Amino acid sequence: MKAYKVITITAIILLVVVIVAASFLGIYKKNEYLVKDIVPDYILCTEFTDSRVLNLSVDESIESTTVYDKDGNEIADLKEGVEYTEENGYTIVENKVNSDDKLTKENYEKAKEILQNRIVSLGTEQYTIKLDENNGNIQIKMTENDNTDTIIDNLIKEGTFELRDSETDEVLLNTSNVESASIASAQGSSEVGVYLQLKLNDEGKQKLEEISKTYVQTTTQTTDENGETKDETTTKEVKVLFNGEEFTTTYFGEPMTTGVLDIRIGTSSDEETLQQYAVQASQMAIVLNSGELPLVYQITEYTESAEITSSQIHIAMYVGIALVCLMFIYLIIKLKAKGILAGILQVGYIGLLFLVLRYTNIKITLEGIVGILVSLIINFMYIYKIFSNLSESFIKETTLKISLKLIPIYIIAVVFTFNSISNISSLGMTLVWGIIMMYLYNLSLTQVAAKTIQEK
Repeated sequence: MKAYKVITITAIILLVVVIVAASFLGIYKKNEYLVKDIVPDYILCTEFTDSRVLNLSVDESIESTTVYDKDGNEIADLKEGVEYTEENGYTIVENKVNSDDKLTKENYEKAKEILQNRIVSLGTEQYTIKLDENNGNIQIKMTENDNTDTIIDNLIKEGTFELRDSETDEVLLNTSNVESASIASAQGSSEVGVYLQLKLNDEGKQKLEEISKTYVQTTTQTTDENGETKDETTTKEVKVLFNGEEFTTTYFGEPMTTGVLDIRIGTSSDEETLQQYAVQASQMAIVLNSGELPLVYQITEYTESAEITSSQIHIAMYVGIALVCLMFIYLIIKLKAKGILAGILQVGYIGLLFLVLRYTNIKITLEGIVGILVSLIINFMYIYKIFSNLSESFIKETTLKISLKLIPIYIIAVVFTFNSISNISSLGMTLVWGIIMMYLYNLSLTQVAAKTIQEK
């Protein structure tokens, strides 16, 4: 029996060591030539990380000027030496980047809605967006990370699509003909192709069918002056433009009758390259699906330092370690030898909770840290109650008494979890997971340990 107890307790301690090591040191896996920690990072709120602040102001600049003569006719070619002034009978019209009729509250709110949809769809961890309804200016604050530049680049794009004649520049299809955008792939003989798939509306479907019959590659036979016949290939191409920039040129091999236009992003047999193409196509789809920005903005940005400095975080870590040490010492003083095992189990719970917080992608705020501390204190009381009353029934007496006393905490945790304010929601979610893991951990590991040391 003594050997069984030693083996059981040793196994429990080793399991706790594994949990703590995985939580605080990570789990490393070799990927080709690199060794990478596969445990997700904590998602920290803006109080703990730098933030990128974007100020989008409605562009008030003049794009061009149009000159009209006294009869109201536009003068296309302005001659040198001629003074085109109102005194000389000319009318000068300044064409603004954003015309006055676009500067409406509806367009301001529409622009904010489009930007917010893009922020969410592009995977921004945390953000705030504010609109000044008087002038349409928008301020966006988001967490600074490795993806911030990419998010901003896609955030401020126009959101337009055009299919143009390569020679005449005539617009054949545009954003108004697009119903939705998505990603598609096709397996070739040796490579996989990644495509941006545009589903067109009824009008766009009809236009695409006509375009696909016109913009094709044709081969005709010609006879030269010597009477020799040869094949001559002629290709009529279209340009594909996104956000006003040419993306590619292409032509059609057969009539397109389905109303679906596939635009190739790239082909490869390499997984990493294909993933890059997929990300690019996904971002393009997000921008198109969010809608076309009704206004043009001038953008300035700056980085705002975290409210809580790294030195303050280190101090908080030291305080936390000191608190855990005090818990450990208190358990040893009160419970003697049993207190060592109780302290080890408390450390194991801490490691497990922090590991779960990584995998559940809970945003850690200052209020969330309060939830973590409350969970640790409750678990400490639970473990102390277990080891100081080993003779009591683990389920019917110890656990039941604890669970009934914690009913107000359950209510607070659930209510706060569904709060729309992220800081309060973080407090609720950390409490919820803290309580769930407390019961799972103690009803399994701690119960086994308690029963083992109780046995004679």
